[in-house]
Amino acid sequence: MPLETVKLTASFRLNGSIPEGLFSTYREILDQLLDHACAKGITSFKRLKAEKYHELREKYPNLPSHYIYTACQMACSIYKSFRKLRRKGLARAEKPVFKKQVVMLDDHLFSLNPEGWEASIAVEGGRVKAKLLHGAYHEKFKEMKIGQA
Repeated sequence: MPLETVKLTASFRLNGSIPEGLFSTYREILDQLLDHACAKGITSFKRLKAEKYHELREKYPNLPSHYIYTACQMACSIYKSFRKLRRKGLARAEKPVFKKQVVMLDDHLFSLNPEGWEASIAVEGGRVKAKLLHGAYHEKFKEMKIGQA
């Protein structure tokens, strides 16, 4: 019998302040990675990270390094999906465009205290704590280990 990993996700609203520049900086990084992936036809996370990681670390020295790591993961995923849609004739654009205000957080950037409903998020210059606004279905997260958010 194969071993399976069950991933459970949910959205949380934060009652606190996350620096405004975090979302725009992450989007800039993601745009640069998408442009590079499209120009060179890169679908491999390892290759994209190898080619762009050090350049982006120099450009954003105060940003925790895992933001660039997760942006590489996200850019590869977006580009792979775009290529599949393009092959099926469902994408008319020349390259993928990401418009949302999103940040992918891994277990190095995000920690959750489900007892106190508090999140700690790594940002430039340290960590920010914010209270979570939650619903009844979030109770199932109390016994789980946090992966990516």
